[in-house]
Amino acid sequence: MSRENVRIVQGARYRISLPGGRAGQRRSLDERLFVRFPAVYRLLAGRLIKLPVRSRLRRMWLSRLSGRALAAANRRDFKVLLLGFHPQIEHHGAPEVPLPDMDRVVHGHDGYERVWRAMMDAFRDFHGEPAEVIDLGDMLLATVDYKGHGSGSDIPVDIKLFQLFKLQEGLVVWQKDFGDRSQALEAAGLRE
Repeated sequence: MSRENVRIVQGARYRISLPGGRAGQRRSLDERLFVRFPAVYRLLAGRLIKLPVRSRLRRMWLSRLSGRALAAANRRDFKVLLLGFHPQIEHHGAPEVPLPDMDRVVHGHDGYERVWRAMMDAFRDFHGEPAEVIDLGDMLLATVDYKGHGSGSDIPVDIKLFQLFKLQEGLVVWQKDFGDRSQALEAAGLRE
């Protein structure tokens, strides 16, 4: 990538983690509210995403949201997970992680959920462990370790993915997964 094509971005990098103990194993009060009234979530997310990248409130919200979203995925709670995704989400899977009987690009909530279910079928105890998020304003770059054991083989699997999320009005409109950090940064218009 030439220097002219690299954006100068004032981003914020921070560590994220899963909620501890029972908090990650059940819905929080706000998640129960948002599942029941998704328009409230969209309104709040649309407002919070407009805050400056270095805003303390934005950082707290995105940090909590990232951890809670992955906790929802780990407990197979797709209603909570999909709250933050546009109904027409476009998901580009990592070439390094081929899914059987799946296209590399899927669309919509149904397609996104099928990707998760395919991984859960392939690995009996499939779960994600977040590492960090880089907030780039209209994009987020998350680093997540996905672990599990093969359903039939019991072979342990540890896959580090760099997931680039494009945001619009507080919702993820597309997600692109990469097995290589430098490729993910380049896709975001950045470099190390």
